[in-house]
Amino acid sequence: MNVSYWEPPPTEWMKFNVAGVVLEEVAECAGVSKEEKGVACALFLGRVEARGTDLSEIMAIKIAVDMYTEVSRKAHVPLIIKSCSIAASKWLSKRYYRLWPLRKLLGDINCGTKQLAHFQIAVIDRKSNGMVDALANASTSRSSLFRASW
Repeated sequence: MNVSYWEPPPTEWMKFNVAGVVLEEVAECAGVSKEEKGVACALFLGRVEARGTDLSEIMAIKIAVDMYTEVSRKAHVPLIIKSCSIAASKWLSKRYYRLWPLRKLLGDINCGTKQLAHFQIAVIDRKSNGMVDALANASTSRSSLFRASW
């Protein structure tokens, strides 16, 4: 049995865990940002227009970056996004992996991350992303995206 524990972000970093799921051809995504003590300070969940889990994870990453740069007074604080998608990580980190139809979306994400002091994508096991994965699965009843930060 694998047991996963919450890990705080590195000192002086903010962390956003994201997840994307596709259930019965409906794509959903969710994200939760936690500070170093584990207290949630932002979250989002809802349906997105995406085909496939990897694309819904990319949409979740875009929403997380947008939320962080729009509402955070801490844009000077480095951001780490933890995702379960290896493909999404490759699309963002290596230009030659990018799919042509996603160039604008990935370019928008890159533009947002350039506003940050430092940005990092980490690929994690879906089991260690339990709360965010559950939020993404629960968002099927929402017809629009829900965003909250405090």
